[in-house]
Amino acid sequence: MPYRFGDFELDEQRVQLTRDGETVQIEPQVFDVLRYLVERRGETVTKEEILDSVWGSRFVGESALTSRIKSARRAVGDDGTRQEVIRTVHGRGYTFVAPVELREAT
Repeated sequence: MPYRFGDFELDEQRVQLTRDGETVQIEPQVFDVLRYLVERRGETVTKEEILDSVWGSRFVGESALTSRIKSARRAVGDDGTRQEVIRTVHGRGYTFVAPVELREAT
């Protein structure tokens, strides 16, 4: 079931992010990070939880996550100061803060 927030729709079945019906080009890992955050919207998730979910047992540095978070923010119109979708909770992790509605798959 697609998630809708603002002008965006995150479709898990199609593995696609759209804005006003137009595809937003993002890397698969950026999609996975964004999906993980949307699924846990309103919760503060730790860096370790995201790393475990997206990369599993593969070793990746924290810089890989930081890069994917930055790309996810850019894809949804956030930046380092404007955090209306993905908020950093200093010392704890990240929270997806935009209102989300579930839509029927088309």
